[in-house]
Amino acid sequence: MILVDTGALYALVDRNDVNHGEASKFYRGVAGKEILCISLPILTEAWLLIDARLGSFFANQLWKGICGGALEILPLEKEELQMAFEIESKYRDSGFGFIDATCFALCEKYKIRRVFTYDKKHFSIYRPRFTGNLELLP
Repeated sequence: MILVDTGALYALVDRNDVNHGEASKFYRGVAGKEILCISLPILTEAWLLIDARLGSFFANQLWKGICGGALEILPLEKEELQMAFEIESKYRDSGFGFIDATCFALCEKYKIRRVFTYDKKHFSIYRPRFTGNLELLP
């Protein structure tokens, strides 16, 4: 299972993004072979970012792809929200914020070690309880 972060989704959609080629190649290599997952906050953040920069047509293409099963949406329950708050509090000087902290909580719950992200700063700082560090892809 690979958690997909906002920046990776954006890079897949924006052909002018510096990471587009690498992101597309990586996605093509794992799609259908690995379970790619996101949370609703990641989808929301990515949709808003794409809508603001590229317009609603492209944002809605992402939405359509998610509805079509391109990525699995992991639920955030009260337990994960509490865990995210605890993570944010523990790492308060790192500036994770709500979205990153909920990503880390999902990694903990589902033992997700691999993350498709371009946010190397935050994702390299977090230390999951079940493993030494997250593997940042691509």
